[in-house]
Parts: sequence; C-alpha cells; structure tokens
Amino acid sequence: MANKISIDDLAKTIESEVRNWTKDVVDDIDDIKKDITKNGVKQLRESSPKRTGDYAKNWTSQKLKNGDQVIYQKSPTSRLTHVLEKGHAKRKGGRVSPKVHIAPVEEELVSNYISRVEKRLSQ
Repeated sequence: MANKISIDDLAKTIESEVRNWTKDVVDDIDDIKKDITKNGVKQLRESSPKRTGDYAKNWTSQKLKNGDQVIYQKSPTSRLTHVLEKGHAKRKGGRVSPKVHIAPVEEELVSNYISRVEKRLSQ
C-alpha cells in the first residue's frame, strides 16, 4: 500500500523526488560522457594516419572543471591535427591532400551521445 502524505508535505516530497531523479540522471550522463570519450580516444588512435605512430598514440582525454570531457592531442603533435585533417600547401607549389580522420569519429560520437542521453531521459 502507498505511503500517505499530508497535503502540507506534498511539495517537499515532490521536490525531494525530483532532486533524487535529477542526481541519478546527472550521474548517468557523466558515465555516458566518460564512456563516449574513452571510445573516441580509442577510435582516433585507430583511424589516425601512422608514419611513426607518435601522432596516433598522443590522443588523450581530460575531464574539465565544469564536468565536460574533451579529447585532444598531447604536445608535440598537437599542431598536426588541422594540417592532417584539412591538408596544406607544399613548399614548391601544390597541395597535400587531407587525411580526414577526426570528423567521422566526431560525428559518430555526437550521434551516439545524443541517442544514449535521449534513451536515458526517456526511462
């Protein structure tokens, strides 16, 4: 049988339940962020161009103070991401073709994140 709540305590009870639900959702979304980021680093390491292997190995992630997760390249290869992804001019004319490897991973991670968060919120 359900617990009976006085009308005076109804607002407090609803507020308490909403706070509990919100905390659970925030915790679950943090877990989703961590999992998506971990998978993103793994995918970038696999799909990155490999000459010496240093560029692929230097993908890493970090949790920011606001709770967001970020994937980035550690130095000294951090400057190569744009050059490899977009291509660049050669010294004696012409262009080096781009090696697109970040954009597909980013698109997959974003769509995966959105679908997992929507699924969690619909529970």
